[in-house]
Amino acid sequence: MTIKFIKNFSFDLKEQKYLESKFNLNHFLDSKTPLIDLMFNGEIGLVNHFLNNSSINVDCNEQKEELTLFICYVKHYLSIRLDELSHRYSDFDDEILRLFMKDYQVKKQDYEFMKQFKAHKDSRQLQYIMFASYLLKLDDPRLIIVMIKNMRLIISLTIIKKGKHIGFYKTSERQILKSTESSSAYSNEIISYLSKHKKTEYESLKIKLQE
Repeated sequence: MTIKFIKNFSFDLKEQKYLESKFNLNHFLDSKTPLIDLMFNGEIGLVNHFLNNSSINVDCNEQKEELTLFICYVKHYLSIRLDELSHRYSDFDDEILRLFMKDYQVKKQDYEFMKQFKAHKDSRQLQYIMFASYLLKLDDPRLIIVMIKNMRLIISLTIIKKGKHIGFYKTSERQILKSTESSSAYSNEIISYLSKHKKTEYESLKIKLQE
């Protein structure tokens, strides 16, 4: 199922918003869960439009069996080729943040879905998985924005705490060093954490951060 837009009808912005407000997506697609159905059919761009740039009334809290929009977004991005993940990450955090800003309510299915990734190994996908997991815990757009702004530091501290490589660089050390390149505050925070928790296995990293 693909919806094609018909453009250039010369409606002004006010007329467009009025027409969209009268449009019922459920009736048009003959579906009780039109956004999930669109995601299932690969129309993520159209879903983003309805959620972010449209006056059309949609329900971001649709549920279809075990599927939610949160799950659809995570599934979509984890299905992307591994070598493309670093280029798509900013799209992921922007789109899923906007979902929460539309008053998305975290659901039991979301928690259950994320449990399957506890033993996941690919460092690039782990950054997506970590971000999505923290979203569920925060469940507040204002806190999520703060997290996004400090994500480089959060990833670095998580790497050290869990002893697991996370991110788009080839090694944990490289990931941490790149995250601190433009922030002495991040470097100091990581050095403090390493000292406080006596993470002697990261001594060489600590020395490089102090340089």
